[in-house]
Amino acid sequence: MKETIYDVFWEGPFEWDNIEEHIEPTHVLYGLQGFHHLYGHDVLLYIGRTGAGLNNRLSNHDTWVEDEYDLMKVRIASIGEFIGWKQRNEIETYPKADPDIVHRIEAMLIYAHQPAYNTMNKESVKRARGIRIFNTGKSGPLLPEISFWYHDSQEK
Repeated sequence: MKETIYDVFWEGPFEWDNIEEHIEPTHVLYGLQGFHHLYGHDVLLYIGRTGAGLNNRLSNHDTWVEDEYDLMKVRIASIGEFIGWKQRNEIETYPKADPDIVHRIEAMLIYAHQPAYNTMNKESVKRARGIRIFNTGKSGPLLPEISFWYHDSQEK
């Protein structure tokens, strides 16, 4: 199977209260960092994706974030195919990525990092065969490289 490498270019961290001024239509992933009673301060709590706009998607988290606005930080990302480090350093943000690719990359990120508040999609990583991720930019606590190998015993 041919492998495709994707660059997930992260920006931030930004304060929850002023995230709107940093969001562009090309941002398709986000990571929430904050306090967790078990894991401590400034830990990765949630990884999410959106196709309908990041402002709309982040507002869905208001109910559980409202008590932690002062502690919550947000990282946002765009995704593009990785061509080489020289080209990577010349790009500020990627065009909006294909929703299927975003879904597969989100699944890999959730599986690799197991954020406390991601209760779904921890097993959908099987869809992510054939891709590798570089987390670049201001990726914070994320692993710099992620790949997933899955062997299906039904394949010949």
